[in-house]
Amino acid sequence: MMTKKSLLAAAGLCAGVLSSGVAEASLVASDDGETVYDTVNDVTWLANANLARTRSFGVRGINPDGSMGWTTAQEWITAMNAAEYLGSNRWSLPATSLPDDTCSQIPKAAAFGYGCVGSQMGHLYYRDLGGVKGSTIELQHGADYRLFNNIQPYLYWSSTLWTRVPNSAFSFSFGNGFQGTNVLVNAMYAMAVAPGKVGFRSSSR
Repeated sequence: MMTKKSLLAAAGLCAGVLSSGVAEASLVASDDGETVYDTVNDVTWLANANLARTRSFGVRGINPDGSMGWTTAQEWITAMNAAEYLGSNRWSLPATSLPDDTCSQIPKAAAFGYGCVGSQMGHLYYRDLGGVKGSTIELQHGADYRLFNNIQPYLYWSSTLWTRVPNSAFSFSFGNGFQGTNVLVNAMYAMAVAPGKVGFRSSSR
């Protein structure tokens, strides 16, 4: 028979599990699997995390593996919106929150380090996909990882410029969960995210 003390301890343990934040968002794939909707943050991700490798939308400067510089990535997003891909013209590169005190590195007024769940990619990596600091998403992830395809275990561009250093923007690594910055000419990958629910038959634009 459990004592009052042990019952309270068990209740506290359950509360800790429920509030752990491991699965803060609920991800739902569209009927055709082209998009993934985050029901908590009300945004839609392209399921293909390297669409640029096979779909350039007429933009030049994309490497055969899908990587590109930041300016080219922005042009790619613009062309995608012009084409109203999957019924939306509101696609963008993921944003980085400034400041972000969830990041591991000081100063907290910036947004560098591991655990940066304030950014859209950081939230996707840690909260939604179950990524682990220092490990590639390919090796350590949760069940919702299967909703995506072609996630590259490397750096992805953010839409957010780092104004303290000329010609640089934020980036996020799906190779180890680190958020930092890179110069705009570096070749990295691009994910696309849009507000609201996109690509679902029942959704309205």
